[in-house]
Amino acid sequence: MNTIMATAAAVTGARHRRSARNGQDAAAAWSAGDAVAVVVCDGCGSGASSEVGARLGARVAIGVLAQRLAAGARADDPALWQGVRAGVLRALAAVLEQMPGDRAGAIAEHFLFTIVAAAATREGASVWAIGDGAYAIDHVTRTLGPFANNQPPYLAYEILGDPVRACFEPAARAASIVVATDGAAELPCGLAPFGAPRFVANPDAVRRALAVYARDAERIDWDARRVVRTPAALQDDGAIGVLLR
Repeated sequence: MNTIMATAAAVTGARHRRSARNGQDAAAAWSAGDAVAVVVCDGCGSGASSEVGARLGARVAIGVLAQRLAAGARADDPALWQGVRAGVLRALAAVLEQMPGDRAGAIAEHFLFTIVAAAATREGASVWAIGDGAYAIDHVTRTLGPFANNQPPYLAYEILGDPVRACFEPAARAASIVVATDGAAELPCGLAPFGAPRFVANPDAVRRALAVYARDAERIDWDARRVVRTPAALQDDGAIGVLLR
């Protein structure tokens, strides 16, 4: 049995479901032999269709990670993440070339998203991020942000010539790594419980847990003759990725 496992999932939060909006978070996972990777992305709330960039970014990032890790790249090598950065930017730029109109406007509407990712092999592991969110290494959580004026950096700004700073943390001895978008990072349970083996043993366990948190609850108080409603814990969209060694 493979002892290095990965899983990831994203769900639409209660607030977006009530307003009939698409979920703006995306997640992707990859595993092959002794190498695994996860990526979560969160589309900018003010972008009309930022889920487009988030989903494209998650899929391209996991694809670059898969190619490089399968070719023998070290999971704790900054060059691995430089390749991810370049690959996602190339993909976004290629799509933009086919879109009419103002480039900056298209980026603001479709391609502003944060990214939090992790990769691991038997020899090493690391976390890499641009923008807000959070991650937990062996159940110790680090929050990314907040940023001034609630404006996190977005990778797509680099297409316009504005460099953004990434967060990188090696985690050579980590047994578990959990990455999360900012909505999931605010869950009352925190990120630590998602580092349990049951969340990677069943590939749908993370999605199911997030779906429960994103559901409003109601019950009937027969004595008071009224319906008691409890708001969902996950109001914002949420995405979580888990690596377990």
